[in-house]
Amino acid sequence: MLGVILYHINFNWMPGGFLGVTVFFVLSGYLITDILAMEWKRNKRIDLKKFWLSRARRLLPAMFVMLVITLAWITIFHSSLLEKMRGDSLAALFYVSNWWYIYHKVSYFDSFGQPSPLNHFWSLAVEEQFYVVWPFVISLGFYYIKKQSRMILFICLGAIASALVMAILYEPGSDPSRIYYGTDTRAFSLLIGAALALLWPSSRLANKIIPQARLILDVIGGVALSIILIMFWKTNQYEPFLYRGGMV
Repeated sequence: MLGVILYHINFNWMPGGFLGVTVFFVLSGYLITDILAMEWKRNKRIDLKKFWLSRARRLLPAMFVMLVITLAWITIFHSSLLEKMRGDSLAALFYVSNWWYIYHKVSYFDSFGQPSPLNHFWSLAVEEQFYVVWPFVISLGFYYIKKQSRMILFICLGAIASALVMAILYEPGSDPSRIYYGTDTRAFSLLIGAALALLWPSSRLANKIIPQARLILDVIGGVALSIILIMFWKTNQYEPFLYRGGMV
């Protein structure tokens, strides 16, 4: 998340810092799928109600506090923004901020306009939408598909489809905010994390790994981190390759 913060503090420091959200989505997809897969392994079922309630208890209190503080600040110091904030606040409350900004053509990358104080809720909206749909989808997968390798294949196909939608909707030279915000065009990151969770669950990582395998994992991790850091410093939001598979 440091890359995203630096991107917003000063665009020139880290022009590709906005890509940190993609990394965050992959981690979220991994963690949530790992939790769901472990529950299925233990109980041969996933308690959807329990999962959704646990997510709500974890996320909603902080979200309410954030909204109250932000709206209080706006009311006291920037009352002229209150009318605009009404829609943004409702969208944040129901975790649909990303689609709200898409509908109203709000740019994520506009360096000259005044960004909404709630603009960052777009990524939380994408995650919440994933939390609502994914447990149900993966439950069906465990029940009907059963074979894990086949499930991983279907998840990878879903990730490819999402990346293709991003590539198809991308228009060179135009503001890419639509495909940056969209759940449909960002799902590939979450699905990549989900596939990794089934391929290499945390329980397997917790077991003792032979030195050779650990060395290979360390090298892969180091190379991946280097590529991410290079992209943070050397790319910007208008690089066509990012939207044609580069984010993958």
